[in-house]
Amino acid sequence: MLHTIDTRVLTNDDLLASDENRQRIDRRKRPTPIFSRYTFIGRRKGGRRGEESDNIYVDRYSGSEWFLVIGVLVLSVLDMVFTLIHLDAGGTEANPIMDWTLTAGGYPLFKAVKLITTVLGLSVLLVHVRFRRVKSLLKITFAIYAALFIFHLYIAFMRAGA
Repeated sequence: MLHTIDTRVLTNDDLLASDENRQRIDRRKRPTPIFSRYTFIGRRKGGRRGEESDNIYVDRYSGSEWFLVIGVLVLSVLDMVFTLIHLDAGGTEANPIMDWTLTAGGYPLFKAVKLITTVLGLSVLLVHVRFRRVKSLLKITFAIYAALFIFHLYIAFMRAGA
């Protein structure tokens, strides 16, 4: 009995033809979903291919991305605390929407709206942080809140000196 061995090299066309014979959908042809069972515990830190560097979803975020998100959250909470202190000292709220929450529901509604909108907004930014311009937007948000924090410190210093 004589056995022959196929020694030809597979070409890309052969590989594509074998892919077409599959019965299930090739997962690599679909974009990565926003959320999956591996979100936050998966291994996706970036794209699988060289051209996949922008507009991708990942499971793991870099330290700088977490720093920005947590930094904005902390600065937002400090903004809320300083705002409440200034309001108790006779100041007014400059943001018309937040001023309306104070009028409509007092401090409890003000705190709830501030925290919920901040957490929801930061969640959306974090999930999309690898999309074009989102990381820049997160950096700008951090800078704005840092400047606002410095402004709060300035007002507190001026009140203490007065």
